[in-house]
Amino acid sequence: MDAASLAGLDDAAIAALAAASVELLGMEAESPYLLIAEHAGNRIPQPWRDLGLALPYLGTHFAVDIGVDALTRRLSRTLRAPAVVAHYSRLFLDYNRPSTEWDFMRPDLGGIPVPGNLAPDAVDVELRRRVGWAPLEQAIAEAAAGRRALISVHSFTPVMGGVRRDVDIGILWREQSPFVTSVLKTLGAMGARAGFRIGDNEPYDWRQAIGYTLNRHGLEQGRPCLYLEVRNDLLSDPETFERVSTTLEAAFATVAMSLWPKQAIAV
Repeated sequence: MDAASLAGLDDAAIAALAAASVELLGMEAESPYLLIAEHAGNRIPQPWRDLGLALPYLGTHFAVDIGVDALTRRLSRTLRAPAVVAHYSRLFLDYNRPSTEWDFMRPDLGGIPVPGNLAPDAVDVELRRRVGWAPLEQAIAEAAAGRRALISVHSFTPVMGGVRRDVDIGILWREQSPFVTSVLKTLGAMGARAGFRIGDNEPYDWRQAIGYTLNRHGLEQGRPCLYLEVRNDLLSDPETFERVSTTLEAAFATVAMSLWPKQAIAV
């Protein structure tokens, strides 16, 4: 990126970029849940000029969790649950990664360089934190207050490293809780009836990785939490999107009615 042009951004421009980074849905809802979609968007703020990538790359799983924006909005509406939805691509800055991790601003897409991420200087990094990280950090911290459980919504690719994954919907957890146990049991049963394979810490095992979002706003604050992973081709087809959505809605509504009946709604 052009360091001079970034350094020339004034406070008003930075504030506008920060305001565009996150969207809040249903903040007045009394649901026990907060939904978080930190990989829902694929935008790159204009001053960073798409990080030097051709536009088609911004539609890939490297840049965005495909289908998650629509799924999160659907779940927020049906469960009447608040949601924090990030607009900027994880290629610009991956909020769910600690800043010390290589893919906080990943330099390549499976061997294809990301020009804008190869050697960001201190000014660049600090500006990205101000416009892409800080607003999301504040929004999640404020929205999580008073909520009983956090659900971070993600999608994954059907094939990884040439191996087809045998999971349709995954529940990732790091610390057991009545919430996690209830979701695994309820979604396991409902998912099987709907024809979905439900993964317990699959296709990723959160116990073997670092997830900044829920470490910071869930576990460190004593809030039950989980990462919800859905195979992205299921979210790309209208028929399977509907089946996934109704199954998740029923499962999470049932769990809420069981654990927090005063805040729950039936679907």
